[in-house]
Amino acid sequence: MATIMKRQASSLSYLEQVRQHLSRLPSIDPNTRTLLITGFPNVGKSSFINKVTRADVEVQPYAFTTKSLFIGHMDYRYLRWQVVDTPGILDQPLEERNTIEMQAITALAHLRAAVLYFMDISEQCGHTLEEQVKLFSSIKPLFANKPLVVVVNKIDIIRVEDLNESDKALIESLRAESALVLFMSTVTGEGVMEVRQEACDLLLASRVEMKVKGKKHNEVLNRLHVAMPCKRDDKERPACIPDNIVRKREAMDTGEVKRPKRRLERDIELEQSEEYFLDLKSARVVFGLSIRAAGWNSIVVFLAVAENYDIPEKERWDVIPEVWNGKNIGDYIDRDIEEKLRQLEEEEDAREAAGEYDEEMWSDDDETEEIHKLAGQIKRKFSIMREEARVNRTEKPKLGREHGRQRERSESRLRAQMEDVGIDGEELAGKRRSRSSASTSRAEKRPRLSLSQSQASHTTTRSQSRPSRDKSGQRDEVMVQKTRKMAKKAQNKMNHDARKGESDRKIVTLKPKHLFAGKRTIGKTDRR
Repeated sequence: MATIMKRQASSLSYLEQVRQHLSRLPSIDPNTRTLLITGFPNVGKSSFINKVTRADVEVQPYAFTTKSLFIGHMDYRYLRWQVVDTPGILDQPLEERNTIEMQAITALAHLRAAVLYFMDISEQCGHTLEEQVKLFSSIKPLFANKPLVVVVNKIDIIRVEDLNESDKALIESLRAESALVLFMSTVTGEGVMEVRQEACDLLLASRVEMKVKGKKHNEVLNRLHVAMPCKRDDKERPACIPDNIVRKREAMDTGEVKRPKRRLERDIELEQSEEYFLDLKSARVVFGLSIRAAGWNSIVVFLAVAENYDIPEKERWDVIPEVWNGKNIGDYIDRDIEEKLRQLEEEEDAREAAGEYDEEMWSDDDETEEIHKLAGQIKRKFSIMREEARVNRTEKPKLGREHGRQRERSESRLRAQMEDVGIDGEELAGKRRSRSSASTSRAEKRPRLSLSQSQASHTTTRSQSRPSRDKSGQRDEVMVQKTRKMAKKAQNKMNHDARKGESDRKIVTLKPKHLFAGKRTIGKTDRR
Protein backbone atom coordinates (compact mmCIF):
# COMPACT_ATOMS: atom_id res chain seq x y z
CA MET A 1 0.00 0.00 0.00
CA ALA A 2 2.86 2.38 0.79
CA THR A 3 4.46 1.71 -2.59
CA ILE A 4 1.19 2.42 -4.40
CA MET A 5 0.75 5.75 -2.57
CA LYS A 6 4.33 6.74 -3.41
CA ARG A 7 3.63 6.16 -7.09
CA GLN A 8 0.61 8.52 -6.86
CA ALA A 9 2.56 11.25 -5.03
CA SER A 10 2.60 13.67 -7.97
CA SER A 11 -1.16 13.39 -8.50
CA LEU A 12 -1.87 13.81 -4.82
CA SER A 13 0.34 16.90 -4.59
CA TYR A 14 -1.52 18.41 -7.55
CA LEU A 15 -4.85 17.73 -5.82
CA GLU A 16 -3.54 19.40 -2.68
CA GLN A 17 -2.63 22.50 -4.67
CA VAL A 18 -6.10 22.54 -6.21
CA ARG A 19 -7.68 22.20 -2.77
CA GLN A 20 -5.66 25.12 -1.42
CA HIS A 21 -6.56 27.24 -4.43
CA LEU A 22 -10.28 26.46 -4.03
CA SER A 23 -10.12 27.32 -0.34
CA ARG A 24 -8.78 30.77 -1.22
CA LEU A 25 -11.63 31.50 -3.63
CA PRO A 26 -14.57 33.55 -2.24
CA SER A 27 -17.81 31.82 -1.35
CA ILE A 28 -20.52 32.87 -3.82
CA ASP A 29 -24.16 31.90 -3.35
CA PRO A 30 -25.56 31.39 -6.89
CA ASN A 31 -29.19 31.52 -5.71
CA THR A 32 -29.19 34.81 -3.81
CA ARG A 33 -29.70 38.31 -5.23
CA THR A 34 -26.42 39.34 -6.88
CA LEU A 35 -25.01 42.46 -8.54
CA LEU A 36 -22.10 41.77 -10.90
CA ILE A 37 -19.67 44.61 -11.70
CA THR A 38 -17.59 44.46 -14.89
CA GLY A 39 -15.73 46.71 -17.30
CA PHE A 40 -12.25 47.90 -18.27
CA PRO A 41 -9.54 48.06 -15.58
CA ASN A 42 -9.30 51.21 -13.45
CA VAL A 43 -12.82 52.51 -14.20
CA GLY A 44 -14.02 52.62 -10.55
CA LYS A 45 -15.45 49.12 -9.93
CA SER A 46 -13.68 48.54 -6.60
CA SER A 47 -14.52 52.07 -5.40
CA PHE A 48 -18.20 51.39 -6.03
CA ILE A 49 -18.23 48.10 -4.06
CA ASN A 50 -16.46 49.86 -1.19
CA LYS A 51 -19.17 52.54 -1.20
CA VAL A 52 -22.26 50.34 -1.20
CA THR A 53 -21.05 47.32 0.82
CA ARG A 54 -18.95 46.53 3.87
CA ALA A 55 -16.10 45.19 1.72
CA ASP A 56 -12.62 46.72 1.75
CA VAL A 57 -11.11 46.17 -1.69
CA GLU A 58 -7.74 47.69 -2.56
CA VAL A 59 -7.96 50.74 -4.82
CA GLN A 60 -4.87 51.94 -6.71
CA PRO A 61 -4.36 54.32 -9.69
CA TYR A 62 -3.06 51.58 -11.97
CA ALA A 63 -4.67 48.76 -13.97
CA PHE A 64 -5.39 45.22 -12.71
CA THR A 65 -5.31 46.09 -9.01
CA THR A 66 -8.07 43.51 -8.55
CA LYS A 67 -6.68 40.12 -9.55
CA SER A 68 -9.51 37.89 -8.29
CA LEU A 69 -13.19 38.00 -7.42
CA PHE A 70 -14.19 40.01 -4.34
CA ILE A 71 -17.54 39.64 -2.61
CA GLY A 72 -19.34 42.37 -0.63
CA HIS A 73 -22.69 42.19 1.14
CA MET A 74 -25.36 44.83 1.71
CA ASP A 75 -29.03 45.18 2.73
CA TYR A 76 -31.74 46.66 0.54
CA ARG A 77 -35.48 46.51 1.29
CA TYR A 78 -34.81 44.19 4.23
CA LEU A 79 -33.15 41.66 1.86
CA ARG A 80 -29.61 40.33 1.75
CA TRP A 81 -27.59 41.16 -1.39
CA GLN A 82 -24.14 40.19 -2.58
CA VAL A 83 -22.04 42.38 -4.89
CA VAL A 84 -19.30 40.70 -6.95
CA ASP A 85 -16.30 42.78 -8.04
CA THR A 86 -14.59 41.18 -11.06
CA PRO A 87 -11.13 41.91 -12.49
CA GLY A 88 -10.87 44.20 -15.49
CA ILE A 89 -11.47 42.88 -19.01
CA LEU A 90 -9.57 43.92 -22.13
CA ASP A 91 -11.03 43.97 -25.63
CA GLN A 92 -9.31 40.95 -27.17
CA PRO A 93 -10.27 37.48 -28.40
CA LEU A 94 -11.20 34.83 -25.86
CA GLU A 95 -8.13 32.73 -26.62
CA GLU A 96 -5.78 35.59 -25.74
CA ARG A 97 -7.35 36.43 -22.38
CA ASN A 98 -5.31 35.52 -19.29
CA THR A 99 -6.41 33.76 -16.13
CA ILE A 100 -7.40 37.00 -14.37
CA GLU A 101 -9.74 38.05 -17.19
CA MET A 102 -11.23 34.55 -17.46
CA GLN A 103 -12.49 34.83 -13.87
CA ALA A 104 -14.68 37.78 -14.90
CA ILE A 105 -15.84 35.99 -18.06
CA THR A 106 -16.77 32.89 -16.05
CA ALA A 107 -18.75 34.95 -13.53
CA LEU A 108 -20.64 36.71 -16.35
CA ALA A 109 -21.47 33.42 -18.01
CA HIS A 110 -22.64 31.37 -15.02
CA LEU A 111 -24.10 33.79 -12.43
CA ARG A 112 -27.73 34.90 -12.58
CA ALA A 113 -27.25 38.51 -11.57
CA ALA A 114 -27.83 42.11 -12.55
CA VAL A 115 -24.84 43.25 -14.61
CA LEU A 116 -23.35 46.72 -14.01
CA TYR A 117 -21.06 47.66 -16.91
CA PHE A 118 -18.78 50.50 -15.78
CA MET A 119 -17.39 53.16 -18.15
CA ASP A 120 -14.91 55.96 -17.51
CA ILE A 121 -16.21 59.17 -19.09
CA SER A 122 -12.94 61.02 -18.36
CA GLU A 123 -10.87 58.37 -20.24
CA GLN A 124 -8.30 58.38 -17.40
CA CYS A 125 -8.32 54.59 -17.39
CA GLY A 126 -6.27 54.63 -20.59
CA HIS A 127 -9.10 53.63 -22.94
CA THR A 128 -11.32 55.92 -24.98
CA LEU A 129 -15.11 55.87 -24.94
CA GLU A 130 -15.10 54.22 -28.34
CA GLU A 131 -12.98 51.33 -27.03
CA GLN A 132 -15.24 50.94 -23.99
CA VAL A 133 -18.35 50.82 -26.17
CA LYS A 134 -16.64 48.28 -28.43
CA LEU A 135 -15.86 46.06 -25.43
CA PHE A 136 -19.51 46.34 -24.38
CA SER A 137 -20.61 45.12 -27.80
CA SER A 138 -18.14 42.20 -27.78
CA ILE A 139 -19.23 40.80 -24.40
CA LYS A 140 -22.92 41.65 -24.83
CA PRO A 141 -23.86 37.98 -25.55
CA LEU A 142 -22.90 37.23 -21.94
CA PHE A 143 -25.60 39.69 -20.77
CA ALA A 144 -28.48 37.71 -22.30
CA ASN A 145 -31.58 37.33 -20.07
CA LYS A 146 -29.97 39.46 -17.36
CA PRO A 147 -30.83 42.98 -16.15
CA LEU A 148 -28.25 45.39 -17.53
CA VAL A 149 -27.22 48.83 -16.28
CA VAL A 150 -24.51 50.93 -17.94
CA VAL A 151 -22.84 53.11 -15.29
CA VAL A 152 -20.88 56.12 -16.52
CA ASN A 153 -18.40 56.96 -13.74
CA LYS A 154 -16.15 59.94 -12.92
CA ILE A 155 -18.61 62.69 -13.82
CA ASP A 156 -16.88 64.87 -11.22
CA ILE A 157 -14.03 65.34 -13.75
CA ILE A 158 -16.11 65.96 -16.87
CA ARG A 159 -19.86 66.26 -17.39
CA VAL A 160 -21.89 64.70 -20.17
CA GLU A 161 -22.82 68.18 -21.41
CA ASP A 162 -19.13 68.97 -21.93
CA LEU A 163 -18.51 66.03 -24.28
CA ASN A 164 -18.21 66.44 -28.02
CA GLU A 165 -20.92 65.27 -30.38
CA SER A 166 -19.24 61.98 -31.27
CA ASP A 167 -18.90 60.92 -27.62
CA LYS A 168 -22.50 61.90 -26.93
CA ALA A 169 -23.56 59.79 -29.90
CA LEU A 170 -21.72 56.79 -28.43
CA ILE A 171 -23.58 57.09 -25.12
CA GLU A 172 -26.90 57.48 -26.97
CA SER A 173 -26.10 54.32 -28.91
CA LEU A 174 -25.99 52.43 -25.61
CA ARG A 175 -29.49 53.68 -24.78
CA ALA A 176 -30.62 52.53 -28.21
CA GLU A 177 -29.55 48.98 -27.32
CA SER A 178 -32.21 48.89 -24.54
CA ALA A 179 -29.69 49.48 -21.78
CA LEU A 180 -30.30 51.73 -18.76
CA VAL A 181 -27.56 54.41 -18.63
CA LEU A 182 -26.86 56.09 -15.27
CA PHE A 183 -24.23 58.64 -14.28
CA MET A 184 -22.36 58.80 -10.98
CA SER A 185 -19.10 59.69 -9.21
CA THR A 186 -17.58 57.52 -6.51
CA VAL A 187 -15.38 60.40 -5.31
CA THR A 188 -18.20 62.82 -4.48
CA GLY A 189 -20.86 60.11 -3.96
CA GLU A 190 -23.19 61.68 -6.52
CA GLY A 191 -25.55 59.11 -8.04
CA VAL A 192 -24.10 56.11 -6.15
CA MET A 193 -27.27 55.32 -4.21
CA GLU A 194 -29.41 55.86 -7.31
CA VAL A 195 -27.33 53.29 -9.22
CA ARG A 196 -27.69 50.80 -6.38
CA GLN A 197 -31.44 51.34 -6.14
CA GLU A 198 -32.08 51.05 -9.88
CA ALA A 199 -29.98 47.88 -10.22
CA CYS A 200 -31.67 46.20 -7.25
CA ASP A 201 -35.16 47.10 -8.47
CA LEU A 202 -34.39 45.76 -11.96
CA LEU A 203 -33.14 42.47 -10.53
CA LEU A 204 -36.18 42.08 -8.26
CA ALA A 205 -38.55 42.76 -11.16
CA SER A 206 -36.77 40.24 -13.40
CA ARG A 207 -36.85 37.55 -10.68
CA VAL A 208 -40.60 38.08 -10.19
CA GLU A 209 -41.14 37.92 -13.96
CA MET A 210 -39.23 34.65 -14.20
CA LYS A 211 -41.28 33.14 -11.39
CA VAL A 212 -44.53 34.20 -13.07
CA LYS A 213 -43.45 32.58 -16.34
CA GLY A 214 -42.73 29.33 -14.54
CA LYS A 215 -45.23 26.65 -13.53
CA LYS A 216 -44.72 26.71 -9.78
CA HIS A 217 -46.96 29.72 -9.17
CA ASN A 218 -50.03 27.83 -10.46
CA GLU A 219 -49.86 25.45 -7.50
CA VAL A 220 -49.83 28.40 -5.11
CA LEU A 221 -52.62 30.29 -6.88
CA ASN A 222 -54.96 27.30 -6.59
CA ARG A 223 -54.69 27.50 -2.80
CA LEU A 224 -55.32 31.26 -2.53
CA HIS A 225 -58.72 32.91 -2.19
CA VAL A 226 -59.11 36.69 -2.30
CA ALA A 227 -62.34 37.92 -0.70
CA MET A 228 -63.84 41.05 -2.29
CA PRO A 229 -66.23 42.88 0.09
CA CYS A 230 -69.51 44.11 -1.38
CA LYS A 231 -72.10 46.60 -0.15
CA ARG A 232 -74.63 45.06 2.23
CA ASP A 233 -77.43 47.70 2.08
CA ASP A 234 -78.04 51.39 1.41
CA LYS A 235 -77.82 52.46 5.05
CA GLU A 236 -75.27 55.16 5.80
CA ARG A 237 -72.85 54.36 8.63
CA PRO A 238 -70.66 57.43 9.21
CA ALA A 239 -67.62 57.30 11.46
CA CYS A 240 -68.31 57.95 15.16
CA ILE A 241 -66.00 60.72 16.37
CA PRO A 242 -66.29 61.98 19.99
CA ASP A 243 -67.41 65.56 20.50
CA ASN A 244 -64.23 66.63 22.29
CA ILE A 245 -62.14 65.41 19.35
CA VAL A 246 -64.35 67.37 16.97
CA ARG A 247 -63.96 70.51 19.07
CA LYS A 248 -60.17 70.07 19.17
CA ARG A 249 -60.05 69.68 15.40
CA GLU A 250 -62.18 72.78 14.90
CA ALA A 251 -59.94 74.75 17.26
CA MET A 252 -56.90 73.59 15.32
CA ASP A 253 -58.53 74.59 12.03
CA THR A 254 -59.48 78.06 13.29
CA GLY A 255 -56.00 78.64 14.68
CA GLU A 256 -57.06 79.04 18.30
CA VAL A 257 -54.10 78.61 20.62
CA LYS A 258 -54.64 77.12 24.05
CA ARG A 259 -53.39 79.23 26.94
CA PRO A 260 -50.12 77.71 28.18
CA LYS A 261 -50.16 76.15 31.62
CA ARG A 262 -48.70 78.37 34.29
CA ARG A 263 -45.79 77.24 36.41
CA LEU A 264 -46.58 75.79 39.81
CA GLU A 265 -44.64 76.29 42.99
CA ARG A 266 -43.28 72.76 42.66
CA ASP A 267 -41.89 73.58 39.20
CA ILE A 268 -40.17 76.67 40.59
CA GLU A 269 -38.69 74.59 43.43
CA LEU A 270 -37.27 72.04 41.00
CA GLU A 271 -35.73 74.76 38.85
CA GLN A 272 -34.08 76.72 41.67
CA SER A 273 -33.09 73.62 43.73
CA GLU A 274 -30.88 74.93 46.56
CA GLU A 275 -31.67 78.61 45.98
CA TYR A 276 -35.44 78.02 46.37
CA PHE A 277 -37.17 80.00 49.14
CA LEU A 278 -40.90 79.87 49.98
CA ASP A 279 -42.38 83.26 50.88
CA LEU A 280 -45.11 82.47 53.37
CA LYS A 281 -46.54 86.00 53.14
CA SER A 282 -47.75 85.31 49.64
CA ALA A 283 -49.54 82.09 50.71
CA ARG A 284 -53.02 81.91 52.10
CA VAL A 285 -55.11 79.17 53.76
CA VAL A 286 -57.79 77.92 51.39
CA PHE A 287 -59.53 75.32 53.47
CA GLY A 288 -58.80 72.73 56.13
CA LEU A 289 -60.04 69.21 56.64
CA SER A 290 -59.86 66.91 59.63
CA ILE A 291 -59.45 63.25 58.66
CA ARG A 292 -60.66 60.57 61.05
CA ALA A 293 -59.52 57.14 59.97
CA ALA A 294 -57.99 54.07 61.62
CA GLY A 295 -58.48 55.53 65.10
CA TRP A 296 -56.36 58.70 64.65
CA ASN A 297 -57.23 62.34 64.16
CA SER A 298 -55.23 64.90 62.19
CA ILE A 299 -55.73 68.31 60.61
CA VAL A 300 -54.66 68.78 57.02
CA VAL A 301 -54.22 72.42 56.02
CA PHE A 302 -53.88 73.20 52.32
CA LEU A 303 -51.79 76.24 51.36
CA ALA A 304 -52.27 77.79 47.93
CA VAL A 305 -49.81 80.34 46.58
CA ALA A 306 -51.82 83.22 45.21
CA GLU A 307 -49.90 83.78 42.00
CA ASN A 308 -49.51 80.08 41.00
CA TYR A 309 -53.03 78.60 40.87
CA ASP A 310 -53.55 75.51 38.71
CA ILE A 311 -57.31 76.06 38.30
CA PRO A 312 -59.12 78.74 36.31
CA GLU A 313 -60.09 82.01 37.95
CA LYS A 314 -63.84 81.36 37.75
CA GLU A 315 -63.53 77.99 39.53
CA ARG A 316 -61.05 79.08 42.15
CA TRP A 317 -63.53 79.87 44.96
CA ASP A 318 -66.36 77.41 44.19
CA VAL A 319 -68.40 75.94 47.04
CA ILE A 320 -67.30 72.50 48.14
CA PRO A 321 -69.89 69.93 46.90
CA GLU A 322 -71.74 67.68 49.35
CA VAL A 323 -70.89 64.47 47.50
CA TRP A 324 -67.57 63.79 45.73
CA ASN A 325 -66.67 60.50 44.06
CA GLY A 326 -69.57 58.72 45.74
CA LYS A 327 -68.67 59.86 49.26
CA ASN A 328 -70.32 62.40 51.55
CA ILE A 329 -67.81 65.16 52.20
CA GLY A 330 -69.66 66.11 55.38
CA ASP A 331 -68.42 62.91 57.00
CA TYR A 332 -64.84 64.16 56.68
CA ILE A 333 -65.31 67.79 57.80
CA ASP A 334 -64.28 68.75 61.30
CA ARG A 335 -67.06 70.61 63.13
CA ASP A 336 -64.50 72.60 65.11
CA ILE A 337 -62.69 73.79 62.02
CA GLU A 338 -63.71 77.43 62.54
CA GLU A 339 -62.30 77.49 66.07
CA LYS A 340 -59.07 75.81 64.94
CA LEU A 341 -58.72 78.24 62.07
CA ARG A 342 -59.22 81.19 64.47
CA GLN A 343 -56.49 79.81 66.76
CA LEU A 344 -54.18 79.29 63.81
CA GLU A 345 -54.75 82.86 62.61
CA GLU A 346 -54.01 84.21 66.09
CA GLU A 347 -50.80 82.20 66.20
CA GLU A 348 -49.78 83.51 62.78
CA ASP A 349 -50.57 87.10 63.85
CA ALA A 350 -48.38 86.63 66.93
CA ARG A 351 -45.53 85.35 64.75
CA GLU A 352 -45.85 88.28 62.35
CA ALA A 353 -45.87 90.69 65.28
CA ALA A 354 -42.72 89.06 66.62
CA GLY A 355 -41.09 89.66 63.21
CA GLU A 356 -40.52 85.99 62.43
CA TYR A 357 -41.35 86.49 58.75
CA ASP A 358 -39.33 89.66 58.26
CA GLU A 359 -37.06 89.83 55.27
CA GLU A 360 -34.05 90.76 57.40
CA MET A 361 -34.20 87.46 59.27
CA TRP A 362 -34.18 85.48 56.05
CA SER A 363 -31.53 87.52 54.29
CA ASP A 364 -28.20 85.82 53.75
CA ASP A 365 -25.38 87.02 55.97
CA ASP A 366 -21.70 87.07 55.07
CA GLU A 367 -21.14 83.53 56.37
CA THR A 368 -23.97 82.09 54.26
CA GLU A 369 -22.68 83.87 51.18
CA GLU A 370 -19.21 82.48 51.84
CA ILE A 371 -20.67 78.96 52.15
CA HIS A 372 -22.53 79.36 48.83
CA LYS A 373 -19.34 80.63 47.21
CA LEU A 374 -17.32 77.66 48.48
CA ALA A 375 -20.07 75.27 47.33
CA GLY A 376 -19.87 76.74 43.85
CA GLN A 377 -16.09 76.35 43.80
CA ILE A 378 -16.40 72.72 44.91
CA LYS A 379 -18.94 72.01 42.15
CA ARG A 380 -16.68 73.53 39.53
CA LYS A 381 -13.71 71.57 40.87
CA PHE A 382 -15.66 68.32 40.74
CA SER A 383 -16.71 69.00 37.15
CA ILE A 384 -13.08 69.65 36.16
CA MET A 385 -11.96 66.45 37.90
CA ARG A 386 -14.65 64.45 36.08
CA GLU A 387 -13.52 65.84 32.73
CA GLU A 388 -9.87 65.04 33.52
CA ALA A 389 -10.82 61.50 34.51
CA ARG A 390 -12.79 61.08 31.27
CA VAL A 391 -9.81 62.28 29.22
CA ASN A 392 -7.39 60.03 31.10
CA ARG A 393 -9.55 56.98 30.34
CA THR A 394 -8.80 57.30 26.62
CA GLU A 395 -6.50 54.73 25.04
CA LYS A 396 -3.41 56.86 24.53
CA PRO A 397 0.25 55.82 24.78
CA LYS A 398 1.82 56.22 28.19
CA LEU A 399 5.46 56.72 29.10
CA GLY A 400 7.22 54.68 31.74
CA ARG A 401 8.86 55.97 34.87
CA GLU A 402 12.30 56.01 33.25
CA HIS A 403 11.18 58.84 30.91
CA GLY A 404 10.76 61.34 33.69
CA ARG A 405 7.02 61.03 34.26
CA GLN A 406 5.62 63.88 36.33
CA ARG A 407 4.25 62.94 39.72
CA GLU A 408 0.49 63.09 39.77
CA ARG A 409 0.14 63.20 43.55
CA SER A 410 2.17 65.24 45.96
CA GLU A 411 1.65 66.96 49.28
CA SER A 412 2.00 70.46 47.82
CA ARG A 413 -0.49 69.75 45.04
CA LEU A 414 -2.99 68.24 47.49
CA ARG A 415 -2.62 71.27 49.79
CA ALA A 416 -3.20 73.64 46.85
CA GLN A 417 -6.33 71.74 45.79
CA MET A 418 -7.72 71.75 49.32
CA GLU A 419 -7.08 75.49 49.61
CA ASP A 420 -8.90 76.03 46.31
CA VAL A 421 -12.06 74.43 47.74
CA GLY A 422 -11.79 76.33 51.04
CA ILE A 423 -10.00 73.84 53.33
CA ASP A 424 -7.00 74.99 55.31
CA GLY A 425 -3.86 73.20 54.08
CA GLU A 426 -1.87 73.92 57.26
CA GLU A 427 -4.38 71.96 59.31
CA LEU A 428 -3.91 68.93 57.05
CA ALA A 429 -0.12 69.28 57.32
CA GLY A 430 -0.39 69.40 61.13
CA LYS A 431 -2.46 66.22 61.17
CA ARG A 432 0.08 64.53 58.95
CA ARG A 433 2.97 65.60 61.20
CA SER A 434 1.11 64.36 64.27
CA ARG A 435 0.57 60.94 62.66
CA SER A 436 4.22 60.71 61.61
CA SER A 437 5.40 61.68 65.10
CA ALA A 438 3.12 59.04 66.64
CA SER A 439 4.55 56.37 64.35
CA THR A 440 8.08 57.56 65.23
CA SER A 441 7.36 57.33 68.94
CA ARG A 442 6.03 53.80 68.50
CA ALA A 443 9.18 52.85 66.63
CA GLU A 444 11.34 54.32 69.41
CA LYS A 445 9.55 52.27 72.06
CA ARG A 446 10.62 49.02 70.43
CA PRO A 447 13.63 47.42 72.17
CA ARG A 448 16.82 47.32 70.19
CA LEU A 449 18.23 43.92 69.33
CA SER A 450 21.80 42.85 69.84
CA LEU A 451 24.05 41.91 66.92
CA SER A 452 23.43 38.19 67.32
CA GLN A 453 19.67 38.71 67.69
CA SER A 454 19.59 40.96 64.64
CA GLN A 455 21.47 38.36 62.57
CA ALA A 456 19.10 35.67 63.73
CA SER A 457 16.07 37.81 62.93
CA HIS A 458 17.62 38.57 59.53
CA THR A 459 17.83 34.86 58.71
CA THR A 460 14.36 34.10 60.04
CA THR A 461 11.47 36.20 58.76
CA ARG A 462 8.75 34.48 60.80
CA SER A 463 7.13 36.52 63.55
CA GLN A 464 7.89 35.54 67.13
CA SER A 465 4.19 35.20 67.98
CA ARG A 466 3.50 32.94 64.98
CA PRO A 467 4.21 29.20 65.57
CA SER A 468 5.87 26.96 62.99
CA ARG A 469 3.69 25.05 60.54
CA ASP A 470 4.28 21.64 62.12
CA LYS A 471 3.14 22.97 65.52
CA SER A 472 0.23 25.07 64.26
CA GLY A 473 -3.08 23.77 65.62
CA GLN A 474 -1.44 21.24 68.01
CA ARG A 475 -2.59 21.03 71.62
CA ASP A 476 0.67 20.02 73.31
CA GLU A 477 4.06 18.45 72.61
CA VAL A 478 2.62 14.91 72.78
CA MET A 479 0.27 15.66 69.90
CA VAL A 480 3.14 17.22 67.94
CA GLN A 481 5.24 14.07 68.27
CA LYS A 482 2.27 11.86 67.32
CA THR A 483 1.60 13.95 64.23
CA ARG A 484 5.21 13.76 63.09
CA LYS A 485 5.19 9.98 63.51
CA MET A 486 2.02 9.65 61.42
CA ALA A 487 3.49 11.85 58.68
CA LYS A 488 6.70 9.79 58.61
CA LYS A 489 4.71 6.56 58.38
CA ALA A 490 2.62 7.92 55.49
CA GLN A 491 5.83 8.81 53.64
CA ASN A 492 7.10 5.24 53.64
CA LYS A 493 5.14 4.31 50.51
CA MET A 494 6.48 7.33 48.60
CA ASN A 495 10.00 6.50 49.79
CA HIS A 496 9.59 3.01 48.37
CA ASP A 497 8.74 4.55 44.98
CA ALA A 498 11.58 7.10 45.28
CA ARG A 499 9.12 9.99 45.46
CA LYS A 500 9.21 13.02 47.72
CA GLY A 501 5.44 13.17 48.04
CA GLU A 502 2.11 12.59 46.26
CA SER A 503 2.81 15.45 43.81
CA ASP A 504 6.24 14.12 42.78
CA ARG A 505 5.93 13.05 39.11
CA LYS A 506 9.58 13.25 38.16
CA ILE A 507 11.03 10.45 36.01
CA VAL A 508 14.68 10.12 36.98
CA THR A 509 15.78 7.86 34.14
CA LEU A 510 13.89 8.39 30.88
CA LYS A 511 15.54 5.45 29.11
CA PRO A 512 16.44 2.59 31.50
CA LYS A 513 19.36 0.56 30.21
CA HIS A 514 17.63 -2.79 30.68
CA LEU A 515 14.93 -1.68 28.21
CA PHE A 516 17.01 0.18 25.61
CA ALA A 517 20.30 -1.73 25.43
CA GLY A 518 21.33 -4.94 23.69
CA LYS A 519 20.29 -6.67 20.49
CA ARG A 520 16.55 -6.88 19.87
CA THR A 521 15.08 -10.09 18.55
CA ILE A 522 11.79 -10.79 16.83
CA GLY A 523 8.89 -9.73 18.99
CA LYS A 524 7.64 -6.67 20.78
CA THR A 525 10.10 -3.84 21.18
CA ASP A 526 8.36 -1.96 23.96
CA ARG A 527 9.65 -4.29 26.69
CA ARG A 528 11.96 -7.24 27.26
